Order: sequence, then structure tokens, then C-alpha cells
Amino acid sequence: MTMPSLMARHHQKQMEAQFKKAYSSLQQALFSIDPDMYATLSGNSGDTNTEFFADLYSKYKVINDKNVSRLYYVNRKWDIKTYTKKEGSYNQCAQLPSRIVSDGSAIGGMYNCFGNWIVIDTNGPKAKPNAMGHDIFYFSLSNKGKLIPIGSKEYGHWEMKGDANYCSKSSTHAQNGAGCSHFAVENTCPDDSGKTYWECLP
Repeated sequence: MTMPSLMARHHQKQMEAQFKKAYSSLQQALFSIDPDMYATLSGNSGDTNTEFFADLYSKYKVINDKNVSRLYYVNRKWDIKTYTKKEGSYNQCAQLPSRIVSDGSAIGGMYNCFGNWIVIDTNGPKAKPNAMGHDIFYFSLSNKGKLIPIGSKEYGHWEMKGDANYCSKSSTHAQNGAGCSHFAVENTCPDDSGKTYWECLP
């Protein structure tokens, strides 16, 4: 294999391992939340501090919860990349992570735009590539606490619909990658059914 191929393979393996760890941590945290907390999910639009999310964050060893989202703002612009690592923009409803965890990952959650959202950055805002579908992944949360990866057929919100605009090598959408969580969880390539998600990562 050539050096660029080896580097790309290393990147894929690293992204996969970090995603699996962060996704597993999120599932464990949700599983350990008191079921009564789900009644507190809906609240005021833009609310990041409902009882539910406070309980969720308590399951993590949070080391920074001050202006974390601003760490994605570099040189007077948001340093967010798309699935194809082009200049992108984050979703205004789902936002960006608001807390950094001791393992270097980051998490955020809120009720906004009439939906419940969770976003994870598997290696945190200070590590690259800060690209949707690589290290930034979005999830929806049902009122009964079911975690729904964006891009899933179960996902029904009007934002980040499960179409090719939000997870494809051919998309030029500024939020391309926001709908890749479903493919990452299922480990299927959005553009080639014969490959795994991480094998076809741009």
C-alpha cells in the first residue's frame, strides 16, 4: 500500500474506534437514566439544562462545560467540515457539543425546534477533523428515550432528513454528514452497499 493509502486506512480505523467508544458510552448513559426523567424531555426551545439532560451529563465525567461550542469557532468562522471534508455548517436546531468529557470526547443535548437532540464529537473540538460523519454525529431522542440515529427510517423531524443531501460523497450540501449517524451505527456505506461505513469514509 502507498503512504497516502496507509494514512487513510489509519484514519478510518481511528475514527471507527472512537465512534464505537463514544456511542457505547452514550448508550450506557441513557440506559442508566431514571425512566421518570423522560417526562422532563420536552421544555422550552433551546433549553440545554432540562432535568433530563442534566441527568444525562451526570453519567459522564465532564471536565469542561464553559463555552465549549465556541471551541469550534476558529479564525472568525465556524471550523466545521462536511462528510467530504469541505467547509460546512452545523445544524441550528441540533447545535454543537456543549461539554467535554474526561476521555476527550464531547457531548451536547437540547430540546429545540420541537425535537430532542444529542450530538457527540468522538474526539472533542480540539482534535480534527471536526467533520460530520467522521467525528461529529447527530441523534434524535424519542419522548420515551429511544435513541434514533439521524438518517434512520425512524427519524421523522423536518431537519436533516434521511436523504442523500445529508450523507453522500456526491452531496455539496453544507450539512452533508449530519445524516450519517444511521450508516455509522449500521456500519454500512451510504454510497456502496458492498463496503462498510468506515471503509468508504471520504
